Amino acid sequence: MLERYYVTPQGSYKLGGDNKASYTPVVVVKGADHAHVYVAGRVSRDINGDVIGKGDMRGQIRQTCENLRIALESVGATLADVTRTTTYTTDISAYFAASDERLKFFREPLPTSSLIGVSALARPELMVEIEAEAILEPQRLKIPASARTNSR
Repeated sequence: MLERYYVTPQGSYKLGGDNKASYTPVVVVKGADHAHVYVAGRVSRDINGDVIGKGDMRGQIRQTCENLRIALESVGATLADVTRTTTYTTDISAYFAASDERLKFFREPLPTSSLIGVSALARPELMVEIEAEAILEPQRLKIPASARTNSR
C-alpha cells in the first residue's frame, strides 16, 4: 500500500508566482521499503514571497538551494537524499558562472541533474528555479501534522 502526503513547509513561501496557492510544494509517496519525495520548483523567494537577489544569479542560486533544504527537511529528508534535480534558468551563461554556489549545498556523490534554458520564470526578477526528487528510508520520514493525505 502506498501512502501520499501533501506538505506545505513551515518557514517557506506559500504562494506561487501568481500569488495564489496553485500547487503543493512537497509530495511524499511512502511505500513499505522507501519513501520518494518530490519537491516542486523552488525559487529565490523569502518566507513573505519577496524575490531575493534580484539580478544576482549567485544569490538566487544560494536562496533557491536554501529553500530546497527547507522543503526537504520539512519531511525528514536532506540534500544528501536528493537523487535528481531539474534546473531552469533564464541565463545559462550566468548560471554556469555561478554554479559553484550550488556545490556548497550538493556534495559528492552528486544527484543526476538537467539544466534547461527558459525565456522566463514565474516572476520577471527570477533567474533560476530548481525542482528535486529524493529517496529515503520510510522510518526517517517526519510528516508534519498539517500534511494532507491521500492513501491508496
